[in-house]
Amino acid sequence: MELIYYYPIMVLLAVILYYLSLRIVIHTQFLFVNKETPSRKTFILEEQASKHLLDKLTLFMNEEKPFLDGDVSLITLANSLDVNPKVLSFVINEHSNKNFNDYINDWRVEEVKKRLNDKAYKHYKMLSIAFDCGFNSKSTFNLAFKKATGLSPSQYKNSNTY
Repeated sequence: MELIYYYPIMVLLAVILYYLSLRIVIHTQFLFVNKETPSRKTFILEEQASKHLLDKLTLFMNEEKPFLDGDVSLITLANSLDVNPKVLSFVINEHSNKNFNDYINDWRVEEVKKRLNDKAYKHYKMLSIAFDCGFNSKSTFNLAFKKATGLSPSQYKNSNTY
């Protein structure tokens, strides 16, 4: 057989190969299309129940002040509220846009600010107040305070008069 008879067969094979390659590429693109997933809220907790738990958490934080304990954890707080730790974590993340540690540290910072503005604590050292409010280290306290207020603790103390 002469070479001229192989050209149509080669062209046909090239077209088939091109067609199959194109189908694979198109099919692969469909596999990796970012499909919209429902929000986590529908899987974890309904909106009304979530707000109710947030209110319960806020009330508990104001009355019992568990954040003053330096060893407070998501599990211990969830047990105190009689909820699943994952549910509590979801509510904190969803409503405060913070993780558990940042949420607790914000409560601690607010307590430090109250005490710094209270004349009864005027003779206390800053670090003593921080430890009393649940912070376990000076560096954590300084970072959390700066993150929450935009000022270092000493800048905040100097800017407020008793």
